[in-house]
Amino acid sequence: MKNVILPEYIDKKTFIGISFSSIPSTESAIAVLDENLNIISTDKAFSLHNIINYLNSLSGIKNSLINISMSKNEIMIGSKWKYVSRVYHPVNLNSRIKNNDGWANRFSKKGTETFKELKSSGYDIFRFDIHNAKMAFGCNSAFLERSPADCKALQFGLREKLNMHTLPSNMLPVSELEAILGAYLGYCYAMENQKCKKLFDFYGLEVIGFLQGIDLVPLSTLS
Repeated sequence: MKNVILPEYIDKKTFIGISFSSIPSTESAIAVLDENLNIISTDKAFSLHNIINYLNSLSGIKNSLINISMSKNEIMIGSKWKYVSRVYHPVNLNSRIKNNDGWANRFSKKGTETFKELKSSGYDIFRFDIHNAKMAFGCNSAFLERSPADCKALQFGLREKLNMHTLPSNMLPVSELEAILGAYLGYCYAMENQKCKKLFDFYGLEVIGFLQGIDLVPLSTLS
């Protein structure tokens, strides 16, 4: 598959992934990759304010592509099996079920207005669905989300699928791994567009994702 670099992103030097938490008790994380897909930095963030300060402090931010995960709607359904079943049963399409207060929406609007303001000020911002990205690596929802087993599966998937042997031997927090995955997706969208596609719009921001069943190029072959 031949790489197709989108002309509007040819000057991008860094790719930033943000795993954006939907609840205050769970940290968000930020990962920055350079154009050769070397990991420049990873960091935790405990609020939207922390994320904005981090982005504003980065030099060359206008030459970066920023990819932010979608926050889950925590008020949707409490039961685990019902929460998972929403992928298969789009109850919000059933006109007989009233979607009061947006309980049937899969994703939360949290942070959307702030991200739209950043985009209006010149930042290149996209959103991504972590589930879609994990599926491309064979890391699906078999484990409880953000559990040690989920974290280990994702780190193993990144290491084996992308040959990311520069990852530390100790287990990274799953939020940082998700941020790295988001940054890599941003790189693929800009530089290897045939591997990715626009999934849908979410309140004025494009949501991008991997095509499923593709052969992902190992990071070690690009650095």
